[in-house]
Amino acid sequence: MEVNIQLTDRVGDIVKGFPKTAEVFKEYRIDFCCGGNKSLLQVIRDQKIEEEVLLKSLVEAATSAKSDNLNWSELSASELIDYIIRVHHGYLKTALPHLSEYVQKVARVHGSYHPELLQVHQWYEALKSEMEHHMDKEEREAFPAVIAFEKDPTKEKREELLEILAALEQEHEGSGDLLRQMREITKDYELPEDACTTFQLTYLKLEALEADMFQHIHLENNILFNRV
Repeated sequence: MEVNIQLTDRVGDIVKGFPKTAEVFKEYRIDFCCGGNKSLLQVIRDQKIEEEVLLKSLVEAATSAKSDNLNWSELSASELIDYIIRVHHGYLKTALPHLSEYVQKVARVHGSYHPELLQVHQWYEALKSEMEHHMDKEEREAFPAVIAFEKDPTKEKREELLEILAALEQEHEGSGDLLRQMREITKDYELPEDACTTFQLTYLKLEALEADMFQHIHLENNILFNRV
């Protein structure tokens, strides 16, 4: 596979073309979902990353023999929406209430010695509430409107849909901010020496949630919504 990644390429477009590069961006804490419109050069400058090292890692990931065969851009809107609901919404509907119990318990037991956990609990509950409302709105309103527009792309439908999608992208930004704040206050989910098994599992589950949401929002913002 020929890989041509340029500094002027948008981060979201790189992941769209080469899905395995998402792992590299996660490693460097580069937001490829809500921040997918930024150029590679911009994030390198903003985060003071060594250009040659990052480019080498991206090319290696893109040319990996294990690269995903599925090309998201080739799926119809209905196929992509079905995948998002089945995989990402399905995951969140189970994970959010389950993880809430962990976050609450760890904050209650360890919060007096690690006050950052009290803030994580507050931010997590806000994220949970936002995402549950957000998914419901997508499934009832936004996704059917996207499919209707794909079947009959009139100007009127497009203008109505753009308003809906703009609101959803703002909500994505809010969720991304909460994820970023939780990561920052926990120092990249660094475990203290007195962390019990539940404490350790909570951080692992929060990181897994973050990874899934990054991919989830990327598929919506940079591929599905971008078509409109």
